[in-house]
Amino acid sequence: MVLQWCPVYWSRQSYWSELSFQGIEVEVTQPKTGAFPGRPAAIPPYFWGGEPRSRLGKFVGRKPGQHAFLIHPGYLEVRDLIGNGTVVDLKRLSFQAQGLVRQIFSGIEDMSDSSSLDDVKSLSCPEPGATLVQLRLSPELESWKVAQHAIGNILPAKGAGLSQASDNVLEILKAAGWPEALKTNNALFGCGIASLLMGAADVPTMFSNYVTDMAFYYEHGYNYIFPSLESLLQKGLADPQALHTPGGRERREAICVGKQYIQGKISLERQHKAHLTNLSARLSRRTAQIISLSESSLLGMAAEAIARGFDPGAVINDLVFSSPGTDVVDIGCDLLNSEVMNSFLNVSDITDTGIVSEDVLRRVYDAYAATGTRMLTQRWHEPVARMCAALYTWHIQNDRHMFFRRAILGWPKARKSPARPQREADFDEVFDEQYRTTGFYRPLDPEYACNGEETCNHVYHFLDCYQEEPLLRELWWILVVEPLEYVRGGQIDERREHDLVEGSRLLMAKLYSRGLVLEMVWLIAHANHHAWQVNYLFEAAMFGSLLDGGALAGKLDRHEEGKIDMPPMSYTCM
Repeated sequence: MVLQWCPVYWSRQSYWSELSFQGIEVEVTQPKTGAFPGRPAAIPPYFWGGEPRSRLGKFVGRKPGQHAFLIHPGYLEVRDLIGNGTVVDLKRLSFQAQGLVRQIFSGIEDMSDSSSLDDVKSLSCPEPGATLVQLRLSPELESWKVAQHAIGNILPAKGAGLSQASDNVLEILKAAGWPEALKTNNALFGCGIASLLMGAADVPTMFSNYVTDMAFYYEHGYNYIFPSLESLLQKGLADPQALHTPGGRERREAICVGKQYIQGKISLERQHKAHLTNLSARLSRRTAQIISLSESSLLGMAAEAIARGFDPGAVINDLVFSSPGTDVVDIGCDLLNSEVMNSFLNVSDITDTGIVSEDVLRRVYDAYAATGTRMLTQRWHEPVARMCAALYTWHIQNDRHMFFRRAILGWPKARKSPARPQREADFDEVFDEQYRTTGFYRPLDPEYACNGEETCNHVYHFLDCYQEEPLLRELWWILVVEPLEYVRGGQIDERREHDLVEGSRLLMAKLYSRGLVLEMVWLIAHANHHAWQVNYLFEAAMFGSLLDGGALAGKLDRHEEGKIDMPPMSYTCM
């Protein structure tokens, strides 16, 4: 598909005339001086359009390698991988990822259920380090799982992510008339809230970006559930004015590239699903980053950010982090279903032996936690960092991951004291070339490290600056304080879980409607940081996922084409 330019005077109302954007046309507040830790530099404007691209001197004529925003230290290997960060570079890496995935899946059907670990490892790929490995829980974890199941502590199968947002949420955002696929909690509080937190050239482009990011949900089977999704996606990709905004063309071209990866992998999983239980891909550090980049399913966000002048190394680091940022709550589920690309289970500490043990999981967890620290505490205001920050709230709100159920089931195995010191490091520092953990980390810069209390000194200072905005305090309470109270209690309460989840959705919608975007981004990012290194809610959810009841063993964790009486949609991107 060729994406065409259009004159800047194109009427946006005529293009999306059937929809109302009233609820997302907000006046974004300016943050208060000194509210955030450190000295955030070059926070981008929320709406950065308003002039023809040809008159935006900041964006026009920038050669590859020239950047409008700060270039950060580190991120050396991903910086080498991405080069200038153009769509051509992203396409090159995505095609490499597609080739690796095809190689990894090749020969699976020749295996029998009784294949030994050595037999499975022999299914190697031309790429050094890319092999399939049979995994199993360590005897200690298996005994714990059996004992927990015996007393009824069984994690239900992953949800479909299809529940519609509440009438209250839709009323606040004036989104009741939006297409059905965009109104699920999974989508609205996933790619939807990411678009609202990141901003855009203008309001219609922000909505259009949300539409195009719905390519992410092809991996959830949305194209079979919502017949109009493909045509809606194509409309967003062809949006004339969005194509004319800084980074808009690059974003849409990269989405087409990413969609091709998603559809190719889905096809392979569907073909081999009966043979994938307890299998994981063994990768090198380099190939792991290449695959994680495409596994994010959000290449468009990266392409737009880089085209606008953000540091390519930092942008790609963030998108790579989104894979462990998602996979951390899915480890137990992915052991059993069709997923061989869980970034925790791909690490050589696990694939060297085929044993998933408690100590090794913590070691891998700590490595990934360190790779996200600077993003969540120092660079939280950059575009892709905002999306990654919202992964925490997405896990809570998406009607798929049942985050609080995972956390309460796994809480007995989670650490109860914060990391001291809080740690940061790059991907190529926490893993060696063979993708084994190194144990390396640096203490986080004291300017950004909090004191590790449940409501820490940074949050108290921030909330003190915004005493007139009680919704911010309520958001912290419902994302951090109340969930900790719930999981520590140890008693499963479906009503309490529902109230926490829906309450957080309503608060985020209300805060957005008040224009408190940057404030909400920082608070969510810091809650995310706490979940990794302070209160260890992510670790609890990780262990809780091991108690999966196995309902999806040998199956796909999504709606499948054959189960719904709908024809496959055409694909015209490439």
